[in-house]
Amino acid sequence: MQLSQTVKLYMTKEQQSLIKATMREYINTVNNLVSIAINGISIVKYTTADVKANLPSALTNQCIRDAKSIIKKYNKLAKYNKDIKAVATIPILRKPCFYINNQNYKVDGDYIKFPVFVNGKSKRLSVKTKMTTDQKTIFANNELGTMRIVYKNNKIVAQIVYKKKESAYNNIGNVMGVDLGIKCPAVSYVSGGNIKFYGNGRKNKYMRRYYKCLLKKLQKGKHIDAIKRINNKEQRIMRDIDHKLSHDIVKTAVAHDVKTIKLERLANIRSTTRTSRKNNHSLHNWSFYRLSQFIEYKAKLAGITVEYVNPAYTSQTCPVCGHVHHANDRNYVCKCGFYIHRDVLGAMNICNSTEYVGDSNIRHAA
Repeated sequence: MQLSQTVKLYMTKEQQSLIKATMREYINTVNNLVSIAINGISIVKYTTADVKANLPSALTNQCIRDAKSIIKKYNKLAKYNKDIKAVATIPILRKPCFYINNQNYKVDGDYIKFPVFVNGKSKRLSVKTKMTTDQKTIFANNELGTMRIVYKNNKIVAQIVYKKKESAYNNIGNVMGVDLGIKCPAVSYVSGGNIKFYGNGRKNKYMRRYYKCLLKKLQKGKHIDAIKRINNKEQRIMRDIDHKLSHDIVKTAVAHDVKTIKLERLANIRSTTRTSRKNNHSLHNWSFYRLSQFIEYKAKLAGITVEYVNPAYTSQTCPVCGHVHHANDRNYVCKCGFYIHRDVLGAMNICNSTEYVGDSNIRHAA
């Protein structure tokens, strides 16, 4: 499995200037190569000798690979959409960045060493970083992949890809069903009977409403930079919450010897969920898919399989008699006498469901 770590860079003014120049030259080179290919000149056999760029040969080679990848995607799109207008749809890179393959950079203690162009010659920079102990362990014990130098929250950082070995799967064990929602972000039910609630839906909704009101005020005042900062901050907070929720869910699964986690494929939740004025904004901005993905990759690292089931009627079906009806607010009471919290019912039915509908990459409605 490929994962990544973001590392802060502590550059001198000279290093920062060189890195910024390299980022600009990199995307300009890629965009020029794409433009050449779009205009009918093949770049399939291009080498560094065919490209004029103020970049080290390693980065120039990476530019050629990136341009070929962009062109491949463009041609695939054009094949399925014959009405595409090439001039209007030429793909270009806008965000300053550059990529370096694992053969051309080195993580050395608290420093990262990589090549840049200085006065017409390739020179290896040694940039100081601030790595955590965990990051140092990861880089020392795993195979490293491509490194990207990019802006993140107006700061230049290094994003390093590494390959993590997945634990061996073992199907002999308990099954966990996880119900995702808004009022309660997640509820888990283990086949042995263990139930656990995760997160605080009201706090999350309040946070979203707060930032929505704040954005409105800033938009009226036309504070563009502040709007960008607020948007980034909200996304960082919600992403952090999803990471913590998924970590707790997988931790619970490991503690109860769970070997399979079942999730709903919530591809059509926004069109099927009953909305209200209060939860409408939260519903259409909540990333159920992202939380599912976080649970999935953390589960794989723990040697737990993840399966996706049909979400239809999971919060309405009585597990005792099979009767289907809506719950009264958060309480589900069946005519047969069975009663339970609605979200726990959903997690229970997901745990017991055998209506598999594929993996998380299938996003159409079930």
